[in-house]
Amino acid sequence: MAPPYPSSQAPLTGYSSSFLSLQDQNPPLSAYSILGTGQYPDSVAFWHNPPAQPQPPLPPAAIAASYPSGPPKPQSLLQPASDQKKHKRTRSGCFTCRSRRIKCDEARPICDRCRKGNRDCVYPSATAGASKSGARAVSKPRGSLLRGTDSSSQAGSEDIRVLEPIVDEEEDGTSVGSSAHLSPSTAPTPTTWPKPSPPKRQSGQSLRQHGGRPYVAIDPGISRIETSTSPSPSTDTSSRFDSLSARSASVGASLPDPSGFGLPSIAHLADDLRFYLSYHQDFMTYRHYFLKPANDRFIHHGIVELALQYDPLLYAMVGFSAYHHCVQTDSGKLYSFLKYYNIALTLLRKSLSSGEPHSEAMLITVLVLTTFEESIGDWVNLIGHHQAAHALVREILTPESANLNELHSNIFIWYARFDVVAGILAGNETILSREWYTAKEEYDAQQAASHPGDVEKQLALANSINRRFGLEMASLYAKLSRGLIPISEFIVQNELLGQTLERVRGILETFHNSEYTVQEYPYRVPLTPDDIVDPYIPGGLYHGPLWEVNMAWIDYYSTKAMYKYQTLLSVKQSSVEELGALSMELARFMEAVDRWPVKESGYILAFKNSIGMAAMFCPRDERYIKWARRKFAQLEQGGYVVAAAFRAALAALWQKPEINDWWLPDEGYPSIIREVRAMTEERTSHPRDNFREDVSHMKTLFWNISLDDTESESSPASVGTDVR
Repeated sequence: MAPPYPSSQAPLTGYSSSFLSLQDQNPPLSAYSILGTGQYPDSVAFWHNPPAQPQPPLPPAAIAASYPSGPPKPQSLLQPASDQKKHKRTRSGCFTCRSRRIKCDEARPICDRCRKGNRDCVYPSATAGASKSGARAVSKPRGSLLRGTDSSSQAGSEDIRVLEPIVDEEEDGTSVGSSAHLSPSTAPTPTTWPKPSPPKRQSGQSLRQHGGRPYVAIDPGISRIETSTSPSPSTDTSSRFDSLSARSASVGASLPDPSGFGLPSIAHLADDLRFYLSYHQDFMTYRHYFLKPANDRFIHHGIVELALQYDPLLYAMVGFSAYHHCVQTDSGKLYSFLKYYNIALTLLRKSLSSGEPHSEAMLITVLVLTTFEESIGDWVNLIGHHQAAHALVREILTPESANLNELHSNIFIWYARFDVVAGILAGNETILSREWYTAKEEYDAQQAASHPGDVEKQLALANSINRRFGLEMASLYAKLSRGLIPISEFIVQNELLGQTLERVRGILETFHNSEYTVQEYPYRVPLTPDDIVDPYIPGGLYHGPLWEVNMAWIDYYSTKAMYKYQTLLSVKQSSVEELGALSMELARFMEAVDRWPVKESGYILAFKNSIGMAAMFCPRDERYIKWARRKFAQLEQGGYVVAAAFRAALAALWQKPEINDWWLPDEGYPSIIREVRAMTEERTSHPRDNFREDVSHMKTLFWNISLDDTESESSPASVGTDVR
């Protein structure tokens, strides 16, 4: 299921380990299905019965505790030098001295430092100074945005020293060049940019007050569109990387004017930061953040606007952009993006421990880091980020503001999917209470009823139903596993749960036979023996304003497959044939989307868990396995590293140990993905505590249930294979 639907966003390790050979299971099937047994907190089983009293806010220490005093030990390049010198933030003076981390004598109109260095001297406006006392963390001055060719040029290969002061010319200081692995070296010097203007500052309070205003629309541009005419996903990385390298080179050679962002000027930023901000705006989409088209303005305006006012968020976002740049161009090394990641963590820890009020920018920083961790398959560190995000959500948002405040609504949708990923399926008790999810669904239902012709609002309701469905299903099966519900009542509740899911299908079926339903495929390519489905079925795809309906159908089939699988394991009211039919419908939709000539950049990331569902339940014929392996390779080539535990489970399921190394035989394996895999496996092999060790091995997701392609004679009668 695609991103803001938590129910199927969890790692799919559990599906694979149970799909090995059902006929060998002599005792009754486990009633707990994919959620495991005995490792879930009471908060899961009683999720739909929340306490009457509101949850007390977590103290700031609980948030800061999620961030250790230093980066993970196994990676030496992430460790700051032990003797790192601390520099006090310059809170007064001109912007130039603030950005250079030096004391300003505040002489007017030009301070002594700027006069000696022949620099522009810009002072804060009177309005900015008046609001200083009420400013929150999000409005702190941009102190660490170094002006030069590379904001991290002072960082060595094994230690990172951030926020160092820049020497005056009279001190005979020289600037270190950019990292050899960074494409931003092709970017123009700061002199080619307009004169810097201080970015607009807003306090956290003002951000909340204006959170509901419409964002400035950003034209996505042709560079955020992918084209495809190949009959199947190409595994030849050379042409793909060549075209992307050319695209990224053009980004570096002609950075857009800051006004193109619809944001404050970025001319005061270092070249590498501007390069990756430009890459973010030109290439990356909501898909890279596991979100939906409705979140596009949030991604390309809301987050960037906050990042220009809050250093930790800026470096987190730049690091995430640098990671995807490395992946898509097959260039650079780990250090090319990890240096920004480390700076973001360092600055965030300082911000959290400073005692300053928490803000939306802080929370978004944590969510960017969490998204980055999931992208590289680092589930151990993701848990810590989720814990911090949970505390911040409860402090900053409310169920009401998640509906009425546009900024808060985007944050909640983004966070909610991690509630299931790191909360329920990882056995973590830090999940939001049910009222948050029901309030969102009720609001979306009202909006959908008031605007029956608004596709976005109809799909928002489908998303909310899916979101609550995932948590309700987890709660119901947790109760069954603990013996808290009699089997007769469970069967009734499970049937009602299925009816809830069918509400999603009812919404999606309203779009059938519209003017945007594809009846003919002008770019059709003849099918080959390697094709496992016919992706060119008339009426089987939507285009134009209904494009996202395709993704919603894929999410629906993913969720239904998971639900039917749990039902089969618990009360044997489904069948392997039905799961296989759902798998084929998933494959057909994904292939149809993949072969459509124009689609958004990063679209493959929307399938990251649906591919796993289709792979688990498809026939164990070599042709189907090859298809799944190509899809997984395509997914990792897009920047999403499949967890090692899930790869191992698939290797056992298919009896192909070689896929632990790579999905295809020496084909299409990006070197940076190889390095990321090695780094992640090293980091997850040294967890800080037992809880993170359990997560690293996906213990909550594995259990010993067997499932084969055929049912035993004692199995209950099939309920049919109609997947519609």
